Amino acid sequence: MSRRWFLILILLLIGSPAPVLHAVGMSGMGGVGGMVDKLSIQTKSVGTVVFSHSLHALKCNVCHPSIFKKKNNSNHVTMELMEQGRSCGACHNGRQAFNVTGDCVTCHAGDIAIKTKTVGKAMFSHEVHIDMYGCEDCHPDLFKPRNNSNHATMDAMAEGASCGACHDGDSAFGVTGDCATCHAGDILYKDEDNGNVVFPHTAHIDMFGCDECHPDLFKPKRGANRASMEDMENGESCGACHDGDSAFGVAEDCESCHDM
Repeated sequence: MSRRWFLILILLLIGSPAPVLHAVGMSGMGGVGGMVDKLSIQTKSVGTVVFSHSLHALKCNVCHPSIFKKKNNSNHVTMELMEQGRSCGACHNGRQAFNVTGDCVTCHAGDIAIKTKTVGKAMFSHEVHIDMYGCEDCHPDLFKPRNNSNHATMDAMAEGASCGACHDGDSAFGVTGDCATCHAGDILYKDEDNGNVVFPHTAHIDMFGCDECHPDLFKPKRGANRASMEDMENGESCGACHDGDSAFGVAEDCESCHDM
């Protein structure tokens, strides 16, 4: 090769952009050098599993592409197949790493937001419960590990179904006790004109019981408690207490409630 062509080749190599390695078809959080660190894997029956690349700290070719194809929706596998050495089970076999047939909560037991029709979300903490019970104490007899398969009313719980099997007032606090133990999270009221309002249940239940507001002032049902500022100034809704005497008045400083 002539010196002239050699110099042209060097210039072309210097001027060309370097190849960028990236995780194909993946979505998640964090990562180094374009590789996604945490991947959220949605299961049909037991919620989301979060896989961390950095926690495993293996060379890419240990898993890709022989065990996992680097493409979304191309690595479907059942627990039975994992137990036979497929997917995660290739390493999680009880010898190289903990077994996939071991403690379910190692991968599956995150907190669960249970949506209700009338009183918002109730947060169930797996962590609190697995310190006291094993998976088999609740699954599958009390709770089937499958989305939307564990519907129960408060009446049913009071008779021992669902959470009421333990929360009976003896084994644990009763489901007919203080509603705020499970249900009283902060509530966001969206107001595009005047700024959103966050109602802090915690601040109020330290001073009042549930029955002082529900159901007379506020029905525990979504969309059932609409009130204008004028209504509040006339003693309705928040204005029943926020009248300038019992608590600061609704006609006072708007920024006390509205995010402006």
